[in-house]
Amino acid sequence: MNPLRTTQCIALSQPDLDTLQRVFDTICAEQLWLHDSPRARRHARMLIDEYLAGTTNEQLLLAVGRWFASRMPAETSSAAYGDVLALSRGETHP
Repeated sequence: MNPLRTTQCIALSQPDLDTLQRVFDTICAEQLWLHDSPRARRHARMLIDEYLAGTTNEQLLLAVGRWFASRMPAETSSAAYGDVLALSRGETHP
């Protein structure tokens, strides 16, 4: 069976996108991830999949997002270290 993302093309409304963006921004801030880091991109995909699967309540989506982030394996790569270093210097990415 193909994953949802390859079998369906669903347009999200602006309020849908706003909800996803707020949850994504919150998780990235809590986890100290840059928005364009591999971990953040993986997480964004999970949030979209979860939203499309029916978790559209912002608080529930945030709870699922936090749970997923807590289960992600710790990264000790230089990329993850670079995320923390950039945030400590006040650098942010949209």
